[in-house]
Amino acid sequence: MFFFFHLFTGVVLGLLIGDLLSDRRWIIPCIIGAVLPDIIDKPLNFILDPAVNGNGRFLFHNLLVCALLMLIGLLLWIYYTSPIVLALDIGILSHQILDSMWMDPVRWLYPLLGPYPTNNTTPPDFIFSLLGSDLFNPSEWIIIVLLALCALLYFEYRQKIVEDPKTRPILKGSLLVCALICCILGGIWIGRGLARQPLAFTGYTNPVDYLMGGFVICLAAYVFWRLHQKI
Repeated sequence: MFFFFHLFTGVVLGLLIGDLLSDRRWIIPCIIGAVLPDIIDKPLNFILDPAVNGNGRFLFHNLLVCALLMLIGLLLWIYYTSPIVLALDIGILSHQILDSMWMDPVRWLYPLLGPYPTNNTTPPDFIFSLLGSDLFNPSEWIIIVLLALCALLYFEYRQKIVEDPKTRPILKGSLLVCALICCILGGIWIGRGLARQPLAFTGYTNPVDYLMGGFVICLAAYVFWRLHQKI
């Protein structure tokens, strides 16, 4: 998955868990965790090459590291009621799932299945090619718009503008429209995944990406609907 879709997933998961548990402390760490693997592992491509092998998936794309953070997070949550590490790790796990890391078990479970692959495939403009794939991808701009809507509506909700009778119908209607849009987009993505017919402009070619992406977008619809119901 591309960067902004990971970010969008973190926002959706953070808002959903924070709303279910009535604890907003989950939101920011979950968002950070969803993009942390790329923020850390992509630069490691140059620091540790050829160990990372131009793949950009190393420390925080590793399931064992994720499991260790999960254990630490659970202990901190149980004994100190702090969800920060657990929320961060949920975001990291979502990143690994969206990257289909199970299809690359040697890297995902390193070092259990042997040495890290080193076939030296790093392109000379690795970072710039990654930035280009995000910034010039139409589907990523759709996600950016959805992120902006999430941020706008969340802060509107947080500031309790809903207490003003004049703004309540506008906010309720906006949340419902966003839920419907996400339902439609999610349905299209899932349908394309099931039909194995990728949309050329999205940059995604794997049907699994469409199925997982469609699920996340539908989950966003559910989050918008929950906020709509609470107003």
